[in-house]
Amino acid sequence: MNLSALLITYHLRKKYNVRSSDWLSSEPHLKYAVCHAPSRPMDKDMIYIVDTPEYTMPIRNLSRILVIFTGHDFGEIHREYANVCVLPPSVSALEVLGFLLEIFHMYASWNQSLMESRLNNSSIQELLDLTDPIIPNPMLVIRTDFTIIASKKTSYGELKNSVLGASENTLELINSLKGDLLYGETFFRTGYYFYPGNEIASPQLCVNITKSGKTAYRLMMGMGEVPLDDTFGFILQYLARIVSHGLSENDTQDRNAVHSLRQVFHTLLTDPKADYVEISRLVSAAGWLSSHYYQCILIQISILDIRNLTLNSICNYVENIIPSSCAVEYRGNAVVYIDLDLCPLTEDEINQKMAGFIRDSLLNASYSRKLLGHFNFHRQYVQASLTLELGKRKNPSRWIHHFNDIAMPYLMEQATKKLPAYMICHEKLLTLKNLSETGHSSLYDTFRCYLEHHLNITKTAEALFIHRSTLLYRLEKIRGILKTDLDNPQEMLYLLLSFHLMDLEE
Repeated sequence: MNLSALLITYHLRKKYNVRSSDWLSSEPHLKYAVCHAPSRPMDKDMIYIVDTPEYTMPIRNLSRILVIFTGHDFGEIHREYANVCVLPPSVSALEVLGFLLEIFHMYASWNQSLMESRLNNSSIQELLDLTDPIIPNPMLVIRTDFTIIASKKTSYGELKNSVLGASENTLELINSLKGDLLYGETFFRTGYYFYPGNEIASPQLCVNITKSGKTAYRLMMGMGEVPLDDTFGFILQYLARIVSHGLSENDTQDRNAVHSLRQVFHTLLTDPKADYVEISRLVSAAGWLSSHYYQCILIQISILDIRNLTLNSICNYVENIIPSSCAVEYRGNAVVYIDLDLCPLTEDEINQKMAGFIRDSLLNASYSRKLLGHFNFHRQYVQASLTLELGKRKNPSRWIHHFNDIAMPYLMEQATKKLPAYMICHEKLLTLKNLSETGHSSLYDTFRCYLEHHLNITKTAEALFIHRSTLLYRLEKIRGILKTDLDNPQEMLYLLLSFHLMDLEE
């Protein structure tokens, strides 16, 4: 395995007091080391150990050669050339040669172990474990949706569901990365690159692993004994190629199999011909009984989540903070079902936990009503979907919407889908409205106030700041215009709905 001048110098510094050139090549050109014979020219891609005092440096470029001086005092020769190291005079050329042979052997053995691991179709985790003698730093292989494929020397491998952002301990980390423009740009990087981190995320040396031309995975090396610079960049890049082969061969899945409930709910949402009797049986087998009450929550992800592919993290996080819940990805959003009878949290506690998460993650959510049994699951999703669409339109500043808050506007919009409001509302009410609009009467507002105060004369008069007798006089005029019985409950309901319809018209 070829090594770089920068990597060789790194290992020399761990053993000797080394003076080196300001520029050392990070390209892995070097094949092996030899003691230089003065009579022979220097070939490229070689390490030459020089212990001849009268040696004269070649004029040509040394970009693909590393020259190591030792055995004598060579002064400041390293300041004049690239790819030059000067060791103490006490170190013999043979000692250096033996040390370099050990270095090459170490990397060759590591490479051989990686090849054997792949031939045995071993896991990605084994590839990281085999790399630990070479790179003792913490390392991760993650999907771009923050699913952890493998890890070493990190606490993330112990996460429930093995998804970063799936717990309260790592949610803040994911939110910081979603909003980090520099992190967003890393999706388009090739080769190894340095991500400097932010206030929460630590620096990393990374390599993107692509699938069908797009970044699908990322190999990450954290801070530790090995520096996060060009020294081990090509090593990390080489390991990423081996990992990429393993991922494509094994078609690696999440460490934890997809929960059976997720499969059931995904089928329910995606298959219009789904067998609801069979779905009920499967859900019951998981302990979600038909005698339980359920609620559906639709979480609309943000642009940041689309860019960072964090939908999987969102689903896992919700399942972790809300017991007895199941979150599935559907149409680019997260659909959450909660068994309210099995969940140990009260509805208020569920709302509080979800509200904090939705707010901090810059998301939008909508809640269906809680309903009994299994045969309303799809209807509850439809209800939550309608709630989100209408709620955002009516109250765009809110991030959480409940169906009860938009039930009346939804009813009004449904009533006016084919006919405008003025053609549906009480015909004589339009006469009152026209009189008010022309400034000849205040009967329209008076009658509305009367209905909204449940036909209570006293409260209506107080609300309008008029005398009781004045109100009674106006009501008589209203009866004459409407030509209807104001004591008929069905008629009163129609009139009150007509007011809402006219509001919608306006």
